[in-house]
Amino acid sequence: MEFKNNTFKIVQFTDTHFGNLPACHEDIKTFNLIDKIIKDEEPDLIVHTGDVIFSHGVKEPDKVFENVMKYFDKYDIPFAITFGNHDSEEGTSRRDLRAIYDKIIRNKADKEDVFIVNDRENYVIPLRDKDEDLAYLYMIDSGEDDRSGIGTYEWLLPDQVDWFRKTSAKYKKNDGIKRNIIFQHMPLPEYWESMNNIISGEQRETNEAISAPKINTGFFANMVLNGETWGMIVGHDHENNFDSTLFDIHLAYANTSGYQAYGDLDKGATVIEISKDPFSIKIRNIQIDE
Repeated sequence: MEFKNNTFKIVQFTDTHFGNLPACHEDIKTFNLIDKIIKDEEPDLIVHTGDVIFSHGVKEPDKVFENVMKYFDKYDIPFAITFGNHDSEEGTSRRDLRAIYDKIIRNKADKEDVFIVNDRENYVIPLRDKDEDLAYLYMIDSGEDDRSGIGTYEWLLPDQVDWFRKTSAKYKKNDGIKRNIIFQHMPLPEYWESMNNIISGEQRETNEAISAPKINTGFFANMVLNGETWGMIVGHDHENNFDSTLFDIHLAYANTSGYQAYGDLDKGATVIEISKDPFSIKIRNIQIDE
């Protein structure tokens, strides 16, 4: 994907939690929110970081997901997606969901270095200016609910950590610019420490403050050691929308988008703007007043 001018703009939606068809009042409000934000922001890329649907107890979740994909497809803006813990909990696999995405979305984000393990897809979206790569977006599937009895949620697999280490090393320029942004659904355990250094947004989660996995497989360490990683932006905790730092790495939450998602935090989205001259990455939350 290429910069069209000095700034590349991404709109990130998360936790839309669409349910049964026909769409209920809350889901119609979520569709209207998406319409307004995309119309107002005119992004170069749309990213969704999971819990697109709330499939538990939902009839025909594949058809619900298909309906949402048709909605995003109408914008004809490049669209990238990764999944959350709720997307495949009612018998529709991540492989099934990826097939629906591939079938319906015509303007797909360009994927490179695709790696699938345990039905989790991981890939890179390079952002280019002519023949030069300026930034790299990493889309990582952080898994589902933990079935091993250790905590509530799955953790990033060692194979995923190794893939990131090798792939980010391949793209490294050694110029001191932090150009890697990681998008996934669930936070890393390091978010517990980083929330002591919030630089914008709010931490108001009413359940566990940070719903991270109990097992730490070292992904954050590789973000730091790579030296060119700006940070990570996740969803999952609906009452958090903060940006924080730990060891000069941003650990941020996108603003929850879905009106069927729990929480009192106003629904909205997050905008990421990457400027090339001088290079910078800035994020801001958009909230829609009801």
